Amino acid sequence: MTVLVIGIGNEARRDDGVGIAAVHEIAQRRLPGVEAMVTSGDPGELLDAWAGVPTVIAVDAAVSPSATPGKVRRWTPADLPRDLGGVSSHALGLAGAYRLGEALGQSPGRLIVLTVDVVDVGYGFGMTDAVAGAVPDVVAVILREAGLHEAVRDV
Repeated sequence: MTVLVIGIGNEARRDDGVGIAAVHEIAQRRLPGVEAMVTSGDPGELLDAWAGVPTVIAVDAAVSPSATPGKVRRWTPADLPRDLGGVSSHALGLAGAYRLGEALGQSPGRLIVLTVDVVDVGYGFGMTDAVAGAVPDVVAVILREAGLHEAVRDV
């Protein structure tokens, strides 16, 4: 495996399932050298999965008061502040898990995070139209980042 694609979320929380939906699309393609997994974002699970993997692409929902539902954003560890405050295994988050992985020697060679702005993370199944409509864009970016396909749109 040279690329691990991780979908973070919960399908039973409406738009929070966007990462999982994108990863299912990738998994169905059975791309050589690409593995796909789904997680709720547990830091221990992330550290175990991505340790030593050359490229990891993680997809997650993002909630913000200024969100534009369906907008895809890309970031890397270089975009993170060096000091994330206190480190705890509780509510560590993806950025904190990465920093912990660095400290423990369990980080991937390269981490790309794609977030999708969401609007509804209440209980229930099915994403809002704007967020569901972003899944093909996320898949295109994953393919581009994995060196497998030119993306239709830049993020």
